[in-house]
Amino acid sequence: MEFEYQVADSTGKTFSGVISADSIDQAKELLRKKGYLILELKEKKEISIKGIKIFKKRISDEVLYSFFRELAILLRAGITIDKALEILISSVSHPDFQKILKDILKDLQQGKSVVDSFRGRKVFNELTLSMISAGESIGNLPQAFENIADYLRFQIQFRREIQNTLTYPLFLVVASFVTLFVIFKFILPRFFSIFGKTNLPLSAKILLTLGYAFSGKGAILFISGLAVLLILYKLGYLSFVRPYFQGFWYKIPVVRGLLFQLNLARFSYSMHSMLKGGIEFVDALFLSKNLVNFKELREFLETCIFEIRKGKSISEVFSSSTVFPEIFPHMLRVGEETGNLKNIFLELYNIYDEKFRTSVKRLLTLLEPIIITVTGLIVGFIVISLILTVMSAGVIRL
Repeated sequence: MEFEYQVADSTGKTFSGVISADSIDQAKELLRKKGYLILELKEKKEISIKGIKIFKKRISDEVLYSFFRELAILLRAGITIDKALEILISSVSHPDFQKILKDILKDLQQGKSVVDSFRGRKVFNELTLSMISAGESIGNLPQAFENIADYLRFQIQFRREIQNTLTYPLFLVVASFVTLFVIFKFILPRFFSIFGKTNLPLSAKILLTLGYAFSGKGAILFISGLAVLLILYKLGYLSFVRPYFQGFWYKIPVVRGLLFQLNLARFSYSMHSMLKGGIEFVDALFLSKNLVNFKELREFLETCIFEIRKGKSISEVFSSSTVFPEIFPHMLRVGEETGNLKNIFLELYNIYDEKFRTSVKRLLTLLEPIIITVTGLIVGFIVISLILTVMSAGVIRL
């Protein structure tokens, strides 16, 4: 069997590849013997069309949040983890997640540790496993599961807020496209069938060409192409395109600023959650950097890990950064002196979360009239072209 992996070496550098092994446990053992920290390990997908579920229902963050929150409550009530899992399995409606929980319960009953029982299930990422490991080592699993639930709630709320913010602009874009499609598909062809296709002004010829593109084979090819791309994305065959797509957005100045603030907010909350869960600072930094998509921030964090391991103070290392804002080293110095870094990162999250929300609102305030104006200009161009066509045909005589 072959397994795809993503690992990190002792310097914090990450890379991926494929390893052959008889089982996933053997693959883990082989990678650990090489001194790698495993970030992700999964069985390599074989290309197969027969029987594949393209739109298979995934295990959502909402399902995971409910599970970890309820598990923390049951453990705080004094129920043992195996009994708590038995209770939760019966209430889980997602069949795949129910099967995963049954396998975890089976491993626990066979004497495996909690973190080893959760490990190897691709639904649980390395950050989740690290929090469970830290909670198990200090004998406070309820707090560990509660921290995981808090982080999942943060992810869910963050995603919902972005979706809610983009709802109205997306509605305007879709409404504009539908309006233009109706005009090009039904109105323009009938109009030009009356006046003919000869001696048309240039603007009318442009509209006529676009009308052909929106009708017949053009529309079918466009919709078919989108459907094929969606299927390939669901199957995971377009994952190699994602870095290039992300890189495109980071080159747009306005979007780049928003993404910078978003990455700082996510990084700060991740550090807060893991430090609160008892994970060592360097380990928390290593795991949190994997959530950062901003290239310059990620590269600096990789350097940070190496410098802190050499004995430098946290604030000293962050002070040398030209990427992180000045407020970071100042607040981290306060956190080091007071021994309260987890709350400092929570404050940093609140700061950049607020900045991100404010920036998004400002952008949308400008975006909405821009969409309306562009749509109005296009419709205005169509109306003027139709008037010129009528005049050129001699219907209106001055």
